[in-house]
Amino acid sequence: MNNSLLLALDDSGREVILMGKGIGFHKSIGHHLKSEDIEKVFVLKDRSISKNIIRLASEIDSTYFELAKQVIDYAIEAFSMELMEHIYLGLTDHLSFAVKRYHQGIFIQNFYTQTLKRFNPEEYEVGLYALRLIKERLDVDLPIGEAGNIAFHFINAQTNNSNETDNQIIFETVKGILDIVKYNFSIIYNEEGMGYNRFLTHLRLFAQRLVKGSQDLYDYEDAFYDHVIESCPSEYECVKKIGIYIQEKFTTRLSRQEEIYLTVHIHRIREEYSQQKKK
Repeated sequence: MNNSLLLALDDSGREVILMGKGIGFHKSIGHHLKSEDIEKVFVLKDRSISKNIIRLASEIDSTYFELAKQVIDYAIEAFSMELMEHIYLGLTDHLSFAVKRYHQGIFIQNFYTQTLKRFNPEEYEVGLYALRLIKERLDVDLPIGEAGNIAFHFINAQTNNSNETDNQIIFETVKGILDIVKYNFSIIYNEEGMGYNRFLTHLRLFAQRLVKGSQDLYDYEDAFYDHVIESCPSEYECVKKIGIYIQEKFTTRLSRQEEIYLTVHIHRIREEYSQQKKK
């Protein structure tokens, strides 16, 4: 699929995705791989994860898969984190998107940094490691707030970080917001689309912050906020409906930063739906 990913058959004839630095370089159908060349094996029992990895591989440079793998390895080795496999997909996409925003001159501040440093120091340290690695490998100096955004992926992906009740509330919250957007715009989600999956990842992290009570509600002045709501008025109206839902469910309001994120994600969802309809 790219220099870091191969679709292969294991010794039992099962389809697997293999990850490793340079593992796909100059390989052709029928090539037999040595076990020492393989760093990670994804058994294709979860079709949704495997499909999205395949799709992501066609859209994103293999460098980002290698970066994500190195950051995840650091989290496991340094802090013994037990992580769900979806983090390989979510983190790869996030790193690529963060660098793309950097080159476009778009900087969205993360206002949860101090909270993360206090309550999730290990995950935050992983985020800092990722920034150092990106600077070293790509000569891209991402803002410190990205360390917090990356940390949220590791908080969300840990298998032992929350109880069953919290998971149920997170699931209900995500579904509730998805339903508001779906019925507001009368759309059908393309669940294989990257816009949808980015939105879903963001909603999971957002719902987790709500459950933990770690949303920063200070309304920072932000010119980007005014630009977004002026550019996407219908999406912003939908976000206000989401705000009412959150107020009723958690007795808290949306922060201005969260309104920006939701508005932008919903705009992308609508664009993805329009493109799908044309096809």
